Amino acid sequence: MNTVVKCHSVPKLLEVLKELTDDYQIYCPVKQDDTETFLPLEQIEQDELLTVGEILSKNEPPLYSIKSFLFPNSEVYLKFRRNHDKVDFTVHSQQPEPTIVIGGKPCDVESFDMIDKVFLQEPVDTFYKQKREQTIFITSICTSKGPNCMCEEFGVDKSEPKLSDILLIESEKTEEKSDGIYLKGVSEKGTKLIERLAELDGLQKVDNSPNLIEDKEEIEKLCPEAIKDKMEKLYDSDIWEDLAMRCLGCGICTYYCPTCHCYDINDYSRKGEGVRYRSWDSCMFSDFTNMAGGHNPRPTKADRIKNRFFHKLNYFVKQQGPLACVGCGRCAKNCPVGISLNTVLQKIGGQNNGK
Repeated sequence: MNTVVKCHSVPKLLEVLKELTDDYQIYCPVKQDDTETFLPLEQIEQDELLTVGEILSKNEPPLYSIKSFLFPNSEVYLKFRRNHDKVDFTVHSQQPEPTIVIGGKPCDVESFDMIDKVFLQEPVDTFYKQKREQTIFITSICTSKGPNCMCEEFGVDKSEPKLSDILLIESEKTEEKSDGIYLKGVSEKGTKLIERLAELDGLQKVDNSPNLIEDKEEIEKLCPEAIKDKMEKLYDSDIWEDLAMRCLGCGICTYYCPTCHCYDINDYSRKGEGVRYRSWDSCMFSDFTNMAGGHNPRPTKADRIKNRFFHKLNYFVKQQGPLACVGCGRCAKNCPVGISLNTVLQKIGGQNNGK
């Protein structure tokens, strides 16, 4: 049976969690300057606490996904120093601190199922693995779908995501009040944290959390194999040239996407010593596949758009099994010209009409 604790409000929960900041880095979603971001709990001002609750209670994902907590947008992994006629290398090994991330949505935490298949298979990415083991994700569940959401079509359970460590469930609000906030342990490390929280003032152990979705709507899930096969017929379609006419090539779809995981490697050096670091890259950039000698296998925007959608809906299925999308809708919401996964799904008959 899952361990459950209850608190009467989000601000009170955050106040209690501050007692753990000696042992954990704790991050929360917050709105600053009309933009949603994640900040360390101790940096959130008193007048910003209400915005944390507003973001947690939304039935759509926050602006940014939570992948950067395991796969940072920039990360040093080697240090080097020139020593006369040779170069000495050392692995930049820094054990990540135990971290709690509050406020990812079910689609966000389920995206790790795809990224795990890339970074945790041999050769294992030890930087990702260490952060994966040291981070506890408290997932704010959704009770309905947001305007761009297609999570259930992509197989995500918006009320019981299997990869979450702890579920955050806000009881149904009335005009007068909310009954409270419930935290439900799911994973072993999440349950251990819940047991510790139950010992703190302001949280009480309860028998169970409320069931806010009593009758789940039957949603027809997309079949990865069927989508993969239909994409084969689209390989030489004119759709890629049509989309290329609209696409700006800004790459914003890849940076907001919780399952995109491409990166570039660069060196920075000064006076004989430096670092080798990786940083997020985008397959939508013209030099992403540019090779030494000048050959580029994807020289046009149409080539790059086709590759992006084929990776999500065909190549990844062939290599790993699932579609490389969790239906969060961030590409639909943030693309300046309105291109999303659903743009292509509509072409092959797998769309959810109206989105």
